[in-house]
Amino acid sequence: MNNQKQNNSSNLPFVIIGLVLLVALVGGWWFYTNSKSQPVKPKTNNANKENAARKADEAALNLYKNAPPGAQPPNMLGSPTAAVTVEEFADYQCPTCGTQHPKMKELAGFYGNRIKYVFRSFPLTQVHKNAYDAAIAAEAAALQGKFWAMQDQLFANRQAWENSPDARKMFEEYAQKIGLDAAKFQNDMSGIITKTRVDADLQRGRAAGIDGTPTIFINGRKLSPAQMDFDTMRQIIDAEMQKSNVQPTLNQPPNTADNANANKNQITNSPNTSK
Repeated sequence: MNNQKQNNSSNLPFVIIGLVLLVALVGGWWFYTNSKSQPVKPKTNNANKENAARKADEAALNLYKNAPPGAQPPNMLGSPTAAVTVEEFADYQCPTCGTQHPKMKELAGFYGNRIKYVFRSFPLTQVHKNAYDAAIAAEAAALQGKFWAMQDQLFANRQAWENSPDARKMFEEYAQKIGLDAAKFQNDMSGIITKTRVDADLQRGRAAGIDGTPTIFINGRKLSPAQMDFDTMRQIIDAEMQKSNVQPTLNQPPNTADNANANKNQITNSPNTSK
């Protein structure tokens, strides 16, 4: 009896090893058969991603190129013949546009006549009840050569007028503050010229695929929100200048003379047709 127990004990390790091997073989067979039945996911292809991104960029560029011209002449700083065009679509009631505003002023001042900076009104009327009238106010000020001065007032005082039941009254106060003819401003606010210009900018923006503000294009290429800081925009502009064999403006100080003459590049003293 003792010999039998000893034999059983001595055989136990071999039994355990055999069971382990059996389990391993069964498990391996199960994994192999199941892995063959599962579809193999294709590996991520960076080249495909880059190609898709390039096609998306080209499609966006085509939308921009084929969009209607917008208000003519546009509200512009710099030179109409510059090799680089920076075009911004913004809503005066948009908080992000207000944050972007000083960056765009700095950019326009930095480059002066070496770029063409165009501002387009794109009021988001479904969410900003006074944005359209604010754009009208800026165009009415443009008829007296003070578009950029009114733009500063609108962005700086946004929180005061954005929910006002009588925002136009506040815009009239801003007009007086920047030295406009009050009667003419009121008349132009109700005129067809200002409305037509805002609507033309809206039409251009919608055709270019814009659905939010601010939206900025540099030579037709739409910037991502992460690219809208001053330094990144400078890098993009300088790269575009180099493509056109124009010397980049690295480390150039702001051109205050160009800012002083900014209003020469916008509509002034145009006749008004009232509704």
